[in-house]
Amino acid sequence: QNTFSGLNSLLDDAEVLLGAVAGETRGGRVVEAVVDSGAVHSVTPPSLFPGRVCPSPWSRAGRGYRAANGTGIKNLGQVQVPFGTAEGHQIPFQVAEVEQPLLSVAHLTAAGNRVELGHTDGRVVNLSTGRTIALERRGGVYILKMFIADGAAPLPFRRQGA
Repeated sequence: QNTFSGLNSLLDDAEVLLGAVAGETRGGRVVEAVVDSGAVHSVTPPSLFPGRVCPSPWSRAGRGYRAANGTGIKNLGQVQVPFGTAEGHQIPFQVAEVEQPLLSVAHLTAAGNRVELGHTDGRVVNLSTGRTIALERRGGVYILKMFIADGAAPLPFRRQGA
């Protein structure tokens, strides 16, 4: 169980750079998540992703987050987010009143991945399979573009690692 009590929020020009929904595409849409090395969990605003919000350990315990300005943010539960690449991926996001989806580096590494950030781009590398997911660098932040199919239903969650 994590004992972190805070969640870093992106302030200044990052909010201008990031429209949570990057664009509509045939059969779905692209949602952009900011890669956040200070976030204890991956979080998303309510109703951004399809699927049922279920209680999570933090929401059941009444735990939440703290924004960079000190404001408390309640954890509303968890949603499984299936998104498209050639292989298909799924990430559990905590649901909270945040401005845009944040993808936790700590969560990615705990799930058996390495996160590499370079001058112009980055990538997430699965340590067991070697598969990668590209990250785009924009305005000093790294972005994961996720294709969300229309009517996407949550996939059964399979926990990576032990």
